[in-house]
Amino acid sequence: MPWCYVRKEGRIRRESCNIPKCSPSTVKPPQAVDTELTCGEKSERKRHKIVGGSFTPIESHPWVASIFTKRGFLCGGSLIAPCWVLSAAHCFPDGEGTNIKLSVYLGKSATNETDHTREQDFTVEKLIVHQNYNDDNFNNDIALLKIRSGDGRCAVQSPSARTVCLPPSHTQLPAGFHCSIAGYGQERYAAWRFSQVLKQAEVNLISQTVCRRKFYNSNQITENMFCAGSPDWSTDACKGDSGGPLVCEAAGRMFLFGVVSWGEGCALRNKPGVYTQVSNYNQWIAEMTQLPKFTEGIMYPTK
Repeated sequence: MPWCYVRKEGRIRRESCNIPKCSPSTVKPPQAVDTELTCGEKSERKRHKIVGGSFTPIESHPWVASIFTKRGFLCGGSLIAPCWVLSAAHCFPDGEGTNIKLSVYLGKSATNETDHTREQDFTVEKLIVHQNYNDDNFNNDIALLKIRSGDGRCAVQSPSARTVCLPPSHTQLPAGFHCSIAGYGQERYAAWRFSQVLKQAEVNLISQTVCRRKFYNSNQITENMFCAGSPDWSTDACKGDSGGPLVCEAAGRMFLFGVVSWGEGCALRNKPGVYTQVSNYNQWIAEMTQLPKFTEGIMYPTK
């Protein structure tokens, strides 16, 4: 029996403790990610020295999801709730009629390697592509994937798997704000293969007005998009980064403000990357996932 130390009459005595054994029903399985308390927290801030940027461990971006088909890597995504990954609609040209088998991995630092101590793998139980997605101009370029593991579970929190926070509805950050992108895409335009290792880069937000006036035609940038790039145009998202996150830090947490959507070339001067503005879709996400907390601003830290 376990021993207890008990003070009696001023002396410490060791006695056997009358503690009942745990019944099987009290043994709890690993808990799913607690999105309210832990969203947007990095487990690892270290960086190792997209186009440009640097290689980074998955613990620096633990919400990054990699989406695969049987043929290999398809697109990136972001874990926004234990059972839900947010990605780009253009990754799924057949929409919700996509009949190819999709797999989603969390905790993957390299697409060509498997690390069972860090990775979690899932099948896609349900694919939801925004009903008003326009394949001609990429408006409403957003999609949701409901994930399940082989034993029916959703994501389990670990240093390499955490949810990212969703920003409050219709929030816009000022031009010049520093944010991060991450993905497994091409390291240069027209490269013959994707990066096999997760990379990250820093970009600055560009106002819609400036982007429409200086960099793209005014009708190309809708109210559901924003632009971002590096001051010297050396870093950018590229093919293969689609669906991945653009995150910005606020109050010590990382918020998913953008989904990698489109752009002309990669890291071309005066051609910034274009991203889906996630804060325009809080209500849609809540309706599709039936997680009303996303519309209540709970994901936003108040302290």
